[in-house]
Amino acid sequence: MDEFLKSKSMVTPLVAGATTTMLTGTVVKYFNLPGAWTALAISLAIGLLAWADRSVPLIQRILLYILNSITILTVSTGLNEAGVAATRSLEPMETIERSVPRKAEDPRFFTSWFR
Repeated sequence: MDEFLKSKSMVTPLVAGATTTMLTGTVVKYFNLPGAWTALAISLAIGLLAWADRSVPLIQRILLYILNSITILTVSTGLNEAGVAATRSLEPMETIERSVPRKAEDPRFFTSWFR
């Protein structure tokens, strides 16, 4: 666990990105906040783990914080877009005989953050 919080190794991008995707999807769905800004704020908050390592000089911690946050945002955006593509591929094809309209008040968990 001690090595996990070292700023030189950075937080595992997949774990941090998946956490950001999960938190952003939940907040966007239930509070109707803009997805891109919410993902940015959450990735910046998770990126603060780079400050846990006090053995690194300040300027290097700032640089690692920025790089860590950008990496987390990139991974979470990619995971979200993969989820959007996966859920679109599962949609049933509409038929001419009958189609069921979607409920407007029940948005999907994976929605495009950049509209």
